[in-house]
Amino acid sequence: MKKILVTRTDRIGDVVLSTPVLKSLKRSFPSMFISVLVRKYTRDIVTDNPCVDEVIIFEPEGRHRTINGILRLAEEIKGKKFDAALLLFLDFKIGLLSFLSRIPQRIGPATKLAQIFLTHTLPQHRSKVDRHEVDYNLEMAEVLGAKPIRQSEIYIPDEVTKRVNDIFSELRAPIVGIQPGSGVSARNWRPERYGELANKIIDKTNAVIFVTGGPGEEGLVDEVINSIKWKTSPSSPGKVFKYIGYGGIKELSAIIKRFNVMVGPSTGPIHIASAVGTPVVSLYCPIFVCQPKRWGPIGENDIALTPDVPFCKKCIFERCKYYDCMDRIDIDRVFDEVSKRLWVR
Repeated sequence: MKKILVTRTDRIGDVVLSTPVLKSLKRSFPSMFISVLVRKYTRDIVTDNPCVDEVIIFEPEGRHRTINGILRLAEEIKGKKFDAALLLFLDFKIGLLSFLSRIPQRIGPATKLAQIFLTHTLPQHRSKVDRHEVDYNLEMAEVLGAKPIRQSEIYIPDEVTKRVNDIFSELRAPIVGIQPGSGVSARNWRPERYGELANKIIDKTNAVIFVTGGPGEEGLVDEVINSIKWKTSPSSPGKVFKYIGYGGIKELSAIIKRFNVMVGPSTGPIHIASAVGTPVVSLYCPIFVCQPKRWGPIGENDIALTPDVPFCKKCIFERCKYYDCMDRIDIDRVFDEVSKRLWVR
């Protein structure tokens, strides 16, 4: 097998958790040509990766929104003469695209109607959460004979690393990154609890705080910062910093790489932290399909904390006797886990 297309066209964290497939394939088959199909806003997760030979952009809300757009992309992919496709995220458009591209071997999960477009299906039922997302992905690579490597990676160009290092050049204290946003994909701590955690970190250690967010999360980041009493203390200047990721995923990854620890909910930047080697203390809700067994960080120094309540099908908010269950993740416990990791790297 000479050429393979790997598709992952959903969100940032999902693409990060698919990068172990790329490494597994390239390590097992060094001469294999590996192309990756991703959305435009996630492409920097896979660019500069030595295991990736080509990145193809899928724009389902743009130029590939219509059937004509799909047909044009299918013709482009067909011309590349792939031997196989691994459809790590399967929906109808991606299944149809792989079929129209006439890729001889099309491998994906047997969980949706779109499996009709596949030549080889795996009976994965991811909503049952019987393993991690990384392991579901690697199972597909094993169909091709790849030896699984359970390690996510993001590659950062030297010029981005240098630019970020210049920002941190005069900062000698350890850094704790706090990412309070989750893209509303899962339940989360309230902003003021992140602020309380920051206060305790500043009070009990010599660390500084970076509160991070993506475009659109400016208000949330400000809400957290405004709840940190130390931010205006004359005796503690320069203890709290704000970073909004306008510079893209590569810059965000380089910033996160400089953190000693990162704290946050189930969200893409947490998986970026694992990929660049920054220890993670993550906060997960008890909704069954959101649990860390499937979506937790995978770094060797990472930990995922959940409230001590039963798993539920979905959140019913104030109608639940455990509401707000996320408050049951104790600030002191999170602080202890952060403290353990401040000098790990």
